[in-house]
Amino acid sequence: MPQYEYTATDINGKILSGTMEAASQQQLIKKIREKEMYPLKIEDKAELLQKKSASSNPKIKTKVLAIFCRQFATLINAGVTAVKSLDILYQQSNDKDMKLVLGKIYEGVQKGEALSEAFRSQGLAFPELFNNMILAGETSGNLDAVLVRMADHFEKENKLNNKIRSSMVYPIILSVVTVVVVIIMLVFVLPTFTDILTSSGAELPGSTKILIGVSDFIKGYWWLLAGIITVIIIGWRGFVRSEKGRLWWDTKKLNLPIIGKSVKMIYTARFARTLATLLSSGMQMLPSLDITSRVVGNTHIQEKLMTVMDDIRKGVSLSLSLKRVDQFPPMIFNMVSVGEESGLLDEILTKTAAFYDEESESAIQRLVGLLEPAMLIIMAILIGFIVVSIYLPMTSIYNAIG
Repeated sequence: MPQYEYTATDINGKILSGTMEAASQQQLIKKIREKEMYPLKIEDKAELLQKKSASSNPKIKTKVLAIFCRQFATLINAGVTAVKSLDILYQQSNDKDMKLVLGKIYEGVQKGEALSEAFRSQGLAFPELFNNMILAGETSGNLDAVLVRMADHFEKENKLNNKIRSSMVYPIILSVVTVVVVIIMLVFVLPTFTDILTSSGAELPGSTKILIGVSDFIKGYWWLLAGIITVIIIGWRGFVRSEKGRLWWDTKKLNLPIIGKSVKMIYTARFARTLATLLSSGMQMLPSLDITSRVVGNTHIQEKLMTVMDDIRKGVSLSLSLKRVDQFPPMIFNMVSVGEESGLLDEILTKTAAFYDEESESAIQRLVGLLEPAMLIIMAILIGFIVVSIYLPMTSIYNAIG
């Protein structure tokens, strides 16, 4: 007999909670009322445990997901049943997160769940795009073809993400080195000259006074500085995770000088590739746009795509509606128009996505090419300022002694 967790109030207004067996929710409500209590909340214990289990599932990495889609498609295409394929993939999986969710999916399918339901029940482990594509493939009977498209999609997404991460490694390392060198010079190098500079009685240049002040502040109040930086980081992360903060930051990213153009290319490529993948699997335009708007990864563009969906409901073509999204380059509107006229929208979008993938890589390389010399110049200015601020008063002292 099913077990239910309930929260109820008695005749005195006291809140009570507990677990009770009943054939159905209606029978449970009857039992609670027989005890002169009024039910406030009732939840099936089995469903509750399933939800908790799904919410605790780790998010599957894009690279692992791409490999899984490719292997799953190969097995299905070879005539192996979905259940047997899941068992094989579970046995050979080397990723502990994927192995965990595959075990749960296998159990769910064995109990009679549809494949798409078993994947969706894993919570945030799989992206919404993937869950909808599995449903489309299952409904159309072309699961292997859909999985191949998903493998291509996630491989390209993983390649782009890796390109962004690898491109930012050198600028980040250079930034860290700059900060470390400056701190070492201010905390350890400068103090060895401070006594000489102050005891000489000579008038110190303004830059030297500033440098000594900064050095004294870091040594005396490093804990305060660390606390301020920590608060700023935590505050910023909290702000950009909030609804308003994320919308503000997503809008600003698109308009940043130099960086903004690269960001727009990345979002355009993601939009075209995701929409092409969904349409080529037989999904209708409005559901495809709805999923794409959430997958693209920018709340500002998502809001614009919602207005595009409203226009399409009114009978406006996609190419005309997309002009509302001024963050996309004009080429995307023209390519979509060609696709609509030819009836090959998914193919045109796929080619457009490939073009913008290459443009994204080129934009990232150009961005890194600008960041590297910029960081070197900043590093040279900071260290040069410190060296000059120490050298000038030392030269004056030597000249006075001579």
